[in-house]
Amino acid sequence: MENQIIKNCLSCNRTENEIPLISLNYSAKQTYICSYCLPLLIHHPEQLIGKLKGAEKIPPAQHND
Repeated sequence: MENQIIKNCLSCNRTENEIPLISLNYSAKQTYICSYCLPLLIHHPEQLIGKLKGAEKIPPAQHND
């Protein structure tokens, strides 16, 4: 049996066995974010500071209300 690394969400830390994960490539690194936390990346990337290197450089989505 080979050792398999369990992937987890960069924000909430839930594993791929608990919730679907989306592969994220940023700053030449691969990480994962879950379907629940994806709106944070889109609308409030500042909440990922300290969890995703360079998150402070990501602008939030623009909304046309």
